[in-house]
Formats: sequence, structure tokens, C-alpha cells
Amino acid sequence: MNTFTKSFVTVALSCCTLFTSSADDGGSTIMSKAEIDATLNQGLANLATGRTVSDIVMRHIGVGEQNMGVSVVQRSKVESNGSETGIAHVDLDEIYYIVAGEGTMVTGGEFVDKQTSVSALLGPMERGEIRGGVLQKVKPGDIAIIPKGMPHGWHEMTTDTISYIIFRGDPNKVMEIKTTAE
Repeated sequence: MNTFTKSFVTVALSCCTLFTSSADDGGSTIMSKAEIDATLNQGLANLATGRTVSDIVMRHIGVGEQNMGVSVVQRSKVESNGSETGIAHVDLDEIYYIVAGEGTMVTGGEFVDKQTSVSALLGPMERGEIRGGVLQKVKPGDIAIIPKGMPHGWHEMTTDTISYIIFRGDPNKVMEIKTTAE
């Protein structure tokens, strides 16, 4: 099994752990629909203040040899401008579950004039113009798997906002632990 496949299996199994309750083992981490809906509403309120992106970490917990996180992200409408830009997370595998809105993602390819930085939220990152990426339309119910190191971004959004839940595999533990909603 290659590294990505192992990471994906670990992330998928960890997701099952996050959303399954068991009284026998003391329980697992549960995020209720009410909490998810409240977080989605908070993200939309963040966008209403003029922000273009809201990324709210709901939980980020240790699950053995790695950490696993769940975030709610919303973005304001992006128009296609002929140039693809994006980011890549050096240490994080991500799974996007599209909740509302529609758009076209760009994934893969290579960065031109790559810049590197360290995000307080997401650890080491790369960013820049993406060349040779693949454009894929997404809508509610769709899932995108983005392996660590893969350039990704939004080509355009056809709705005023897009909302998605991100499941983040964090094998190098670059994100801070967050075990409660507050």
C-alpha cells in the first residue's frame, strides 16, 4: 500500500471513530447536527462582515499516532479570472464534504513561483499560481480527497457562497488540539 492509501485508510477509520458513540469505551467525540448547523451559521455571519473565507475548527483530537480534525469552511463567491491560484498543505491530508453551494475546484498540477509559509492554524503551507491542475465541478453531497502536498484552490463559484466540512488527517501533529466546541 502506498503512503497516500495508508493515510486515507487511517483518515477514513478515524472519521468512523469520531462519529461513532460507544458507552463501553467511554465514548468518542460527537459533533451534533445542531452544533454543525450553528458552526455553519457562524461561518456565514463571518462572511457577512466582509471576510472572504471562514475556517472554523470544530475539533482537532489525538487518535493514536496522528491527530484528526474537523472544520467548517465557507467562502464567498469567486469569479474565474484566467489564472488558477491555490495552496498545498505540507502535512495535512484533507477530505472536503460539500454542504451547500456549487463551484469548480482546481487540484493537482504544480506551483509557479511557489511561496512557503507557516499558518498558525494549518502548519507549513505552499501557495502560488497553479499550472496543469484539473478543474472539477462540485455541488452539495460531493466529496473531494486532497492528499498532503497537492495544490488546490477554487477556479470559480457559481453561487454566492460555498460551505463544506473538512476532515483533516494530521500525522505530524502540526495543528493545535481542540477537544470542545468553545
